[in-house]
Amino acid sequence: MDLSGKNVVITGGSQGIGEAMAEEFAKRGSKVLVAARSADKLEIVAKRIGGEYLVADLGNDDDVDGFVAAAIDKLGHIDVFVNNAGVETLERFVDVDRQRIRDLARLNFEAPMMLSRDVLPHMVGRGSGHVVNLSSLAGTIAWPGLAAYAGSKAGVTNFTETLRMEFADTDIGFTVVAPGPVDTDMWDRLESEEGSYVAPALKRFRRLGYLPKLKPAKVARQIVDAVAKGKPHVRPAVRYQTYHVLNNAPRRIVQLAMTGVKLEPPTA
Repeated sequence: MDLSGKNVVITGGSQGIGEAMAEEFAKRGSKVLVAARSADKLEIVAKRIGGEYLVADLGNDDDVDGFVAAAIDKLGHIDVFVNNAGVETLERFVDVDRQRIRDLARLNFEAPMMLSRDVLPHMVGRGSGHVVNLSSLAGTIAWPGLAAYAGSKAGVTNFTETLRMEFADTDIGFTVVAPGPVDTDMWDRLESEEGSYVAPALKRFRRLGYLPKLKPAKVARQIVDAVAKGKPHVRPAVRYQTYHVLNNAPRRIVQLAMTGVKLEPPTA
């Protein structure tokens, strides 16, 4: 996909990887709309990249259900949609407040599903498009203290892989992004929890040299490259590739078994 002149929507676009993606897409000539809850932060990002913004709480049903239509009103149409907004918990699962679990599941997993449900008919009607879903290394491996987060991200990965099969005969692409540690506020919170439930596992992985921390700009470049080239996966850093290959093996077996099976094409 030639990104010049394309309309891109990024949720969670006020900071971190989302902000870095907005800057990278804009550098390549795309018109970018960023969304999050903070109007002040969004306005700064949008002004810097010459884009648009929408204030939305994607843990709220009404905001989710009206979001794609509002984005289309702002941009005219959507070529690339990035589900990036997310939140984490860092405690032992049974110690996490019940409402926080519900909030996490809605933002991390339900919102990407519902937003995809709304934007995909729009893309089918236009005959093209690309959806990017932010998963995580935690969606591939088990990690103590991240049970709810890991479960939601594993769901995002499997959801995206299944959509790719359903839309195989269209010009709509899907990229699932599953990075390891990234230098963002989320990782800062995780590392600052000395003496917390996650601390022993972090200490062990640091000793093994398995916690390289990537810069958001580098991850953003890889994601935007993947959209431009139609790549299905972004999985930094390189040392985690074995985890992803093993985790994705059952899906590849199913994909191979489905070779030649004709599914009813999606309609707008």
